[in-house]
Amino acid sequence: MSRDVLAAVTGLSFGFFLTASGLGDYDTIHQGLLLRDPYIFLMLGAAVGSAALPLWWLRRRRWTTPLGGPMRLPQDPPGRHHVYGGALFGAGMAVATVCPGITVAMTATGGLYGLVVLVGMLAGLHLRDRVSGTRAARPNAETITGAD
Repeated sequence: MSRDVLAAVTGLSFGFFLTASGLGDYDTIHQGLLLRDPYIFLMLGAAVGSAALPLWWLRRRRWTTPLGGPMRLPQDPPGRHHVYGGALFGAGMAVATVCPGITVAMTATGGLYGLVVLVGMLAGLHLRDRVSGTRAARPNAETITGAD
């Protein structure tokens, strides 16, 4: 399976499951951010919990990814830029009351609000590139799989 096909299938699956789970619903996110409904936190916990054991097992057995390389997870210690970026990301999500991962799926299913947030995210990325004076590097197969 080619990398592009795998990326398309993964992205479509991700969008479908996020939409089917209700995480594209404004009220679901809003109630979670107000700490009135634990649904989004339970979904996040279920996702982390269901991924942790298979990732550990695959890494321990040194299995290769579908892209052909060994699975390597980043081991960089968190830096100040991670804290600032995480705080800005969280503030943006709280203001927009939308998970960035769902914006394309919201837009594709006719949600105008998803389109507004998507345009805002793209504008923010453009602004970041202008402020930093560089363009963010796109991951390549070597970065993703650790292939030499």
